[in-house]
Amino acid sequence: MVLSLSLVAGARGEAAIQVSDETLFGDMECFRIQTPQATYVYGKRGAGFASIIDREGHDWIAYRHGGHAAGEYRGLPKCGQPTKYFHCGYGFGQYTNTNWFVSTITVRETEHVRIHSETRNGDSACDWDFDPARATMTLRRIGEPAYWFIYEGVPGGTLDVEKDFVVRPGNRKTFLSEPWTDNVPWVYFGAAESHSALFLINHQHHDKIDSYVFWPYKREGDGSFQQMTVFGFGRPSWQDPKQHTPPLTGLPARFSIGFAEGTEYDSVSRLIEGIRAQVQSSLPPK
Repeated sequence: MVLSLSLVAGARGEAAIQVSDETLFGDMECFRIQTPQATYVYGKRGAGFASIIDREGHDWIAYRHGGHAAGEYRGLPKCGQPTKYFHCGYGFGQYTNTNWFVSTITVRETEHVRIHSETRNGDSACDWDFDPARATMTLRRIGEPAYWFIYEGVPGGTLDVEKDFVVRPGNRKTFLSEPWTDNVPWVYFGAAESHSALFLINHQHHDKIDSYVFWPYKREGDGSFQQMTVFGFGRPSWQDPKQHTPPLTGLPARFSIGFAEGTEYDSVSRLIEGIRAQVQSSLPPK
């Protein structure tokens, strides 16, 4: 049975939020959350996004089973390492396990939907709050000593490191051919084929490294090379021997994502700063 939640537009004329069930690949049960700016496809078992689709239909994640960086590695937020908690592929393929997440809709309002996900044994849990402009994760528990928040995907639908780009505060724009390390409260990604910008916001300060690199960052034996982004709040440098060891520990923690219309720095940064202020004032205190 398909669950369909159609939310009527508000008095100011905002578009509806719609939620339905969708099954990908014959076995991945998902919620499909449609907002005015984005469509999010959220894996119920893995508690992570398999697709984040802009208004023009470009999928900025494009997860699929198998294929390593061309498919199964992709996702967001991928907070767990080495156990892949909060990854849509958790519970499938090489990530098969019995401690699945159970994901349910706990809030249904005109301009607000909340999904709660919790593992069967209760060691990991989060809430995602969706409104017309953004989606915000509150990470409550994770069954690892530490975590990070990762975007592994394909800006605009296909990774082109010479044309796709990422922008950091201060209007520091670099093409995705250029790896970097930094400590930033937010970034946004752009692609030549899309008029949208995908933003990612960290709502708490930390003193760890944030980083970006294309992946694989060196050509592998099967020829694979530069197939997806690896950006992470709290992800060490790709050159660090501990690059696969998350460093963040403070909980609960909040992160927001979404699309901006256009990629110009002034307008996107204003939107991001507005969302940062809104999240701090509207969500319950820690």
